[in-house]
Amino acid sequence: MPEIFDRANMGLSVSIRREKIAEVLIIGGGIVGSAVALGIAERGARVMMLDEGDCAFRAARGNAGLVWYQGKGQGMRQYQEWTLEATRGWPKFVDKLEELTGIEVSYRKPGGLNFCLSEAEYKSRRDLIDKIRREAEPDDYDCKMLDRTAVQELLPTIKLGDSVFGASYSVHDGHVNPLALLRALHAAFRGFGGYYYPGHSVFDIRQRAKQFVVQTFGGSFAASKLVIAAGNGTGRLAQMVGMHIPVRPEKGEILVTERTRPCLPFPCNRIQQTAEGSFLLGASQEDTGFDIQTNTRVIQCISNRARMVFPVLGKLKIIRSWASLRVITPDKMPIYEASGSSPEVFAIALHSGVTLASLHATKLADWIMDGHAPAGFQNFRCRRFNV
Repeated sequence: MPEIFDRANMGLSVSIRREKIAEVLIIGGGIVGSAVALGIAERGARVMMLDEGDCAFRAARGNAGLVWYQGKGQGMRQYQEWTLEATRGWPKFVDKLEELTGIEVSYRKPGGLNFCLSEAEYKSRRDLIDKIRREAEPDDYDCKMLDRTAVQELLPTIKLGDSVFGASYSVHDGHVNPLALLRALHAAFRGFGGYYYPGHSVFDIRQRAKQFVVQTFGGSFAASKLVIAAGNGTGRLAQMVGMHIPVRPEKGEILVTERTRPCLPFPCNRIQQTAEGSFLLGASQEDTGFDIQTNTRVIQCISNRARMVFPVLGKLKIIRSWASLRVITPDKMPIYEASGSSPEVFAIALHSGVTLASLHATKLADWIMDGHAPAGFQNFRCRRFNV
């Protein structure tokens, strides 16, 4: 078998490692890459997943775990339909995942609320929902606006603040523990014979005959199919195989309160209560490059808005805050791209990895292995940015 020289971290130490061979290489071990890897491994393929590990800017660290439908897809009907199909598939998906692994991911689907703190916010939200409804299939967009009274009736155990004007609501929304989900995806992937390699940051990709050779600081790998799902690293890695995938990082900051009695039965935009009783408050949208330092002013803004929605939250202590980086495309909708020059190379970039996991482990695996693209899938290609 071929051998390569690996200069770990570009230092002086040199080691000889044997090249590992797979049918499919997945670059990226976050929720997106793991879901795709699971779906392909379940089909019986020899799959290897390469991951930077805990040093990666993993979006799951700042993900509130929303399995979210409402408000998505304005201007791209395919994304609205894709999201609806994903949320409908989540109950079956999570049952199977928990059966395979025994890992409880705390998934619930009670519906979700998006609060509006003024009449202007309410009108803007209503206009967005109406636009998406007009673009959707007739009678197929299940999201509605609720006035303040209707919202308070849904939340009898926690009092709304005076600033809450109303909210949008969809029965399709839910939430999950994102870190438990990631752990379950990895466990199920390995259960189907998949190989997981943490600490393998990729620095080079080249094509050799009908294989793609990936060089990492932990060794060399080769496969006939390559999937790049490396979050904010996808753009850089895709360039190595002649693909242009436009992504940028967006910082989001999250606050966690001390635990209290369960009182918020619905996941909400920027506020949700975990199964353990803590409140997650967030999240900001900051264009700061790869900076993940928290900002006192932003933390104060998040805290203030949360207290405006539920004044009782002002009595809880903030015990932790942190920031992470989302993966953002130019129109904030998914990119699913197959290389024109090397059709066995695929790139995936999006910020709704939790919501879409149920389809990534099924239909996306079919697309990669058999070329069976779902109807309308061409709308997710990068050429939409060239119009």
